[in-house]
Amino acid sequence: MINMPSFKETYEAIKADISKGEKNFNVECTMLPDGMKTEVKMGAKPFVFTIDAPPGLDGLNEGPSPLLVILGSIGACIVAVTKFWSKIMDIQIDELKVFSRGHINLGAVFGLDDNLLAGYDKLEPIIKIKSPAPKEKVEAMMEKVLTHCPIITNINGASPITPKVQIKKSE
Repeated sequence: MINMPSFKETYEAIKADISKGEKNFNVECTMLPDGMKTEVKMGAKPFVFTIDAPPGLDGLNEGPSPLLVILGSIGACIVAVTKFWSKIMDIQIDELKVFSRGHINLGAVFGLDDNLLAGYDKLEPIIKIKSPAPKEKVEAMMEKVLTHCPIITNINGASPITPKVQIKKSE
């Protein structure tokens, strides 16, 4: 088994040299022939799972939809970054749950009303945290979490998305 550094070792290495925090991540998504299924491969392991859609959207309901994956990513990122900051600020967390809610009008996705946002027009993660630490200390930690959560940062538009379309003629 490979000896991986602990969170503290990783944190201290990046603290000493910020360039040690630079990483590139890649994910491969392949259209599958059935319904709306997509095979997603990610990571060196790799992790492989299916993203799909419900039957009313031509899916087979064999995996979460891309929209549900966004909500799950928001919640999971808040959990992970909270765990990081609890270690940095030495705050014990006894329980943490994130309930991610999103509102969308699929008419915009289908091009039926271009005045609507083709995506979630409202994202509301509800964070429930239980800790013996003073409320003010937990609030200060959550301020750090919500301003340093990469999924929130990206969804709020901080990173440009620059798709490159490559077309190959079928034979």
